[in-house]
Amino acid sequence: MPDKILLVSRCAWTLYNFRAGLMRALHQRGAIVIGGGAGGDGFEPRINALGVPFIPLPVSRKAIHPLADVRLFCTLYRWYRRERPHVVHHFTIKPVIYGSLAARLAGVPRVVNTVTGLGFVFTEERLAWLRLLVEWQYRLALACAHFTFFQNGDDLRLFRARRLITSEKAGLLPGSGVDCNFFAPTATPEPSPTQPPTFLMVARLLREKGVEEFVEAARWVKCKFPKTCFQLLGGRDERNPTVVPQLDLDRWQAEGVVSWLGEVPDVRAIVGRADVVVLPSYREGTPRALLEAAAMGKPLITTDTVGCREVVDDGLTGLLVPVKDAAALAQAMVKLSQNPDMRERMGKAGREKMQREFDERLVIEKILQAYQQQTLSASQSPTAVRGR
Repeated sequence: MPDKILLVSRCAWTLYNFRAGLMRALHQRGAIVIGGGAGGDGFEPRINALGVPFIPLPVSRKAIHPLADVRLFCTLYRWYRRERPHVVHHFTIKPVIYGSLAARLAGVPRVVNTVTGLGFVFTEERLAWLRLLVEWQYRLALACAHFTFFQNGDDLRLFRARRLITSEKAGLLPGSGVDCNFFAPTATPEPSPTQPPTFLMVARLLREKGVEEFVEAARWVKCKFPKTCFQLLGGRDERNPTVVPQLDLDRWQAEGVVSWLGEVPDVRAIVGRADVVVLPSYREGTPRALLEAAAMGKPLITTDTVGCREVVDDGLTGLLVPVKDAAALAQAMVKLSQNPDMRERMGKAGREKMQREFDERLVIEKILQAYQQQTLSASQSPTAVRGR
């Protein structure tokens, strides 16, 4: 096991919620682990409690912020030169891009990335110019890394097709994995055929997560089945250009279509009370919310799109619907609302799928193997790799 490993993500929240298991595993194996990312969200003490010091970094949430991005690159370069780690592992877009470049220039022996998703740049057609810029940045950065994980086959194939990465330097992970012991089925009363179900959407409140489609489908279902409950669980990020306006949330709640539960540090109690978990996203890496819900034995409804379709076996562990199709989403909701036995069967099958394919231990084992592989030879310089 390498002696010193730096884990760099967008913020303390993402590092703790998605990488706590990895930090524990590395710490238990005797490695010196240090985390880094934007601070100020209250999760720094939780990371420190794992025995992992957390270093605040100037990671900007804005898609385009040249001065902030240069500052991030310089900060990472100085940090890597000072710490001299054996491995640096980057997560999320800006740490992957600027961290890979900084780590290679700083002489880090092993640079590993995880592309957790491609973000709104790859879902908004009007941002084609920005997508070309980001692709150029990825091509340069991933050439500087020794290995990059992707969380679904679609993203990996896209990067290969665009020649952003070579096959020998890329691999797949089943998302960030899920702790199936922590996210376990809860004891709930037997579903009643006459009791209206609760549909829960767990996601950041961004347009590309399908929030508007969820609300539109809920409105349609409530016209026919007024007592059906629809809940939104997740926070708002004003710095993201696709954030759902607060006025819309207030209007939907006043209308009685959905209830917004805000953001909570532990989702298990709320997920445990839901009958079905829904995520009508436009594109994902691998959605952690669906992994957690399935591990807790909940049936899923999600879109037949990148990242989401890997989590659900259509008709067995949940239902897949087309992207941006609120009518199809509503029909799927009605189907599950009227079949409590189907919900129960899907929930059990989903739990088994998580244990078999997405358990966190499988992800950690693959990552540890990547840390221990030999570094690139001197002949495999960033320029040489790009020229292949």
